[in-house]
Amino acid sequence: MKTVIRPESEMKNSGIEWVGEIPNSWKNIPLKRIIIDRAGGAWGSEPCENNSIICMRIADFDFDRGVFQNKNESELTRRSYEQSQVNKLLLQTNDICIEKSGGGEKTPVGRAVLFDKAYDALFANFMDRIRIDSDLAFPKYVEYYLRAMYFLSVTTLYIKQTTGIQNLNLTSLLQKEVITIPSISEQQAIADYLDETCSKIDKIIAEAKTSIDEYKNLRESVISNATTYGIKKNRCVKFSSAEWVLEIPTDWDMIPAKALFSQSNERKHADDVQLTASQKYGIISQVEYMKRENSRIVIATQGIENWKHVEPNDFIISLRSFQGGLEKSDVSGCITWHYVVLKPNNGVYCDYFKWLFKSDKYINALQGTCNFIRDGQDLRFSNFIQVPLLAVPIEEQKEIANYLNKEVPKIDSLITEKQSLIADLEAYKKSLIYEVVTGKRKVV
Repeated sequence: MKTVIRPESEMKNSGIEWVGEIPNSWKNIPLKRIIIDRAGGAWGSEPCENNSIICMRIADFDFDRGVFQNKNESELTRRSYEQSQVNKLLLQTNDICIEKSGGGEKTPVGRAVLFDKAYDALFANFMDRIRIDSDLAFPKYVEYYLRAMYFLSVTTLYIKQTTGIQNLNLTSLLQKEVITIPSISEQQAIADYLDETCSKIDKIIAEAKTSIDEYKNLRESVISNATTYGIKKNRCVKFSSAEWVLEIPTDWDMIPAKALFSQSNERKHADDVQLTASQKYGIISQVEYMKRENSRIVIATQGIENWKHVEPNDFIISLRSFQGGLEKSDVSGCITWHYVVLKPNNGVYCDYFKWLFKSDKYINALQGTCNFIRDGQDLRFSNFIQVPLLAVPIEEQKEIANYLNKEVPKIDSLITEKQSLIADLEAYKKSLIYEVVTGKRKVV
């Protein structure tokens, strides 16, 4: 199967803004008319030995394929229900489940998937189930249509958020929105074509994601090997005195971190710009950070007299350094007093330590100095000095840094290429679904 662009002569105005033109033979039907049954889910109670059944959750959605994930029954949640609930909520093949509560900034509520499993299952309370009149609509076609609505943010018009949880007014959506449908046979052809084509796209995306993981592993290996072993070949090694690195070259040593870095509490200068420590961008001005994130710029005006001055080549321990947030600054400015500012001492080539502090080995060692009682727990200078550092001849530090400054960007470029490919494929997939379910492309 393939698609061709439908001639303008075969198109008419649908009267629906987000849909645009549809084929002359297609009809507009209110979504509520194609639904013969609807029910809200339930969470049930703790499963009993002789009374439990699978309960499908939002976490079981495979939205990319528009169905529930392929999991073994043993991997799925089981709950207990009254028989009346089982009778009402038992899913049938081709039922569509719609997320009505939950969501988030990147994944707004309103996602829909088709139930296509052979086992008995009910569904949780954060979703509704709709059952399609098969005389009017092909269920998988409806799922693709709902997916197109979601991609184009039509569903977001029906979201209310008074607390941290988004809630979809599904009743209003089903009453107000319209589905454009061809004959049942054409609906099925559309669904079959999209199943086949999207599956191919998803396979390429999955392969690209695997490649990204491999490149990231390679990146970490290159950084870790170079910073803890060097780039010279066939060198003699000795056991390290530190737990986080087992062996080091014989002409290297492990020394206390405070011998290489000291803590700076120098107060901000009058002309300092306000900085932000970001794992994504490093140390940059708050203004630049907000521009890149397309966020509102908030410049502090109170309490800044206690902010700390930062110079180029200073290192900043951010609040979430256990995730890798120990950043080298290339700019001057000031940063909030919550952060720790490290000054390099003699014997430090900063670009070498920039890479060392980004290695998983070091990050894991730094993590081990904190109990992480609460999320976002601050890491202090007292944590930093608990992890001994490598004493590497300064010229070799430069060699290693130059090597990594050259090689790591090559790997990053490969990662970026794969990420761009994924973004392009996902955009194409969304566009294809929209064009096919609105009839702008004809399946032949």
